Amino acid sequence: MTRPYPHWIVAPTIPARFVREMLGQLRLDAGARAALLERCDLPKEALRDGYRVAPLNYRALSRLSVGLGADEAFGFFARPVPLGSFEQLLRLLVHLPTLADAFDEAARFYKLFDDSAPWRLETEGKIARLRLTPRPGAQTDSVLWPHMLLLSLWHTGSWLAGETLPLRRIVLPRQLTGFTAQTRFLFGRQPAFGAGAWLELPAANLQAPLMRRPAEVARFARQLLPAVIAPGPSASFEAHLRGLLCAAEPFAGLSEIQAAKALGISRQTLARRLAALGVTFLGVRDELRRDLACTLLARGSVSVAELAERLGYSEPSAFQRAFKQWTGLPPGAYRGSRR
Repeated sequence: MTRPYPHWIVAPTIPARFVREMLGQLRLDAGARAALLERCDLPKEALRDGYRVAPLNYRALSRLSVGLGADEAFGFFARPVPLGSFEQLLRLLVHLPTLADAFDEAARFYKLFDDSAPWRLETEGKIARLRLTPRPGAQTDSVLWPHMLLLSLWHTGSWLAGETLPLRRIVLPRQLTGFTAQTRFLFGRQPAFGAGAWLELPAANLQAPLMRRPAEVARFARQLLPAVIAPGPSASFEAHLRGLLCAAEPFAGLSEIQAAKALGISRQTLARRLAALGVTFLGVRDELRRDLACTLLARGSVSVAELAERLGYSEPSAFQRAFKQWTGLPPGAYRGSRR
């Protein structure tokens, strides 16, 4: 009998667009690009729209890209940010009076590499905004850049403050609406969309004293890269539903009626609350199945037949058809391309 999967293990897979942008900024020739993908156990199909990359492979790609490019900003600034710069910046920030001072000082620091500050801090009454100020070109057109930068600001600010900063709102450019599910997972809340990208925080939190010491800097600097692709803290309704489905046997094997009953609501209420988040029950269930399948296939830990059984498919062929719809590849080819 298979054991239930905790919901934090079933991390959403990463769209191919993130991989393409990361490699595009490295400006590698075809041979070097293929070699890098191979080192991360990724096939050339990982650059194709529709492909989904398992989190462990994406984490490896992120680390190797930083090292290969010798640039902590993945090539998005006008000049490379040398390795170790972020750690040195943190050693300065921990001595500042407040979090607002730290955000302002960090913006001045990164201005050295881009000729203009990559964000600005705005305060309006009880609300503070960390608003990105992207340069036209790669920063403006990117999906990866606003996610990576806003997540880095939020995680770093939370670490400096000694507590998770409460997000009032996360706003992204309108052209990124197709990545809502990824944003919701990373920040733990539903994003809004507008003309720009910013985080809204309670202004009072930015006036709190910083709680960190220089001796803690090196450890956090090592942890930031994995943190920006980990799930954000969430007590949302969708998170409760994901946890319920992940604990089911077989995995995500509840019907909509069964899930509603377990949550103590009617099927109509379940559908209405999910619709308000822009998702459906079947969509959430299929995403969980897809992401667990990609993760286990990437690890090579189960056969296709066993995976089909774990996911509640009556026949391996039914699972194979579903997986090909999700990723564009049959499960055997998805795993075989990594060997």
